[in-house]
Amino acid sequence: MTDLSAVKATLTSQRIETPSWGYGNSGTRFKVFRQAGVPRDPYEKLDDAAQVQAATGVAPVVSLHIPWDRVDDFARLGAHARGHGLTLGAINANVFQDDDFKLGSVTNADPVIRRKALDHLLECVDIMDATGSRDLKLWFSDGTNYPGQDDITARQDRLAEALAAVYERLGDDQRMLLEYKLFEPAFYTTDVPDWGTSYAHCLKLGPKAQVVVDTGHHAPGTNIEFIVASCCGSKSSAVSTSTPASTPTTT
Repeated sequence: MTDLSAVKATLTSQRIETPSWGYGNSGTRFKVFRQAGVPRDPYEKLDDAAQVQAATGVAPVVSLHIPWDRVDDFARLGAHARGHGLTLGAINANVFQDDDFKLGSVTNADPVIRRKALDHLLECVDIMDATGSRDLKLWFSDGTNYPGQDDITARQDRLAEALAAVYERLGDDQRMLLEYKLFEPAFYTTDVPDWGTSYAHCLKLGPKAQVVVDTGHHAPGTNIEFIVASCCGSKSSAVSTSTPASTPTTT
């Protein structure tokens, strides 16, 4: 017979990290549905997150997305979170919305564009320092749309170079989470197309680099449990179950 007390104890011991953008206006990929009372800034998002934590007791961590959650004083934002009994979790970088990144960010053939993308990633580590966040979460839309558009091998080398620079910048208690999404976004090649590519880069970087499996983009016939078990076997993975963007929970 199932021990219900053990089940309840396990459920209440969860530590769920909610994404800040989950407290804003949301909808589908085709339209954002605007609602009354939606937070106007990151401070109000944390106010709402505190209400979720008060009601559930299992959601004490909130991840941020930069530049969506940019503020003038990140130390103040961290203090605001702590004042509500919250901590700030993963800092999510954004190198996919700017027009300059049309042909890629850290894998772009143009060194000026690559430098711009890398500077943003390093800025996110600065934000981690200011907020006390442990995690930097990276997702890249980089890829090509047709054969011959770029050198696939060179793009992997550029990716590795950028990741190494960010990894070197991390503090001793910080880590990098390298995410992949199934079937996104390129028509021909995606520079981080699967968990194996993410895993290979993380292994090369070291123990502070871990894999994020975005199960919100779960594909039919794909065994997520096997992927998690394979990555976790060497203690270099994190798993996400949120959608469309992921918030990692270490497993």
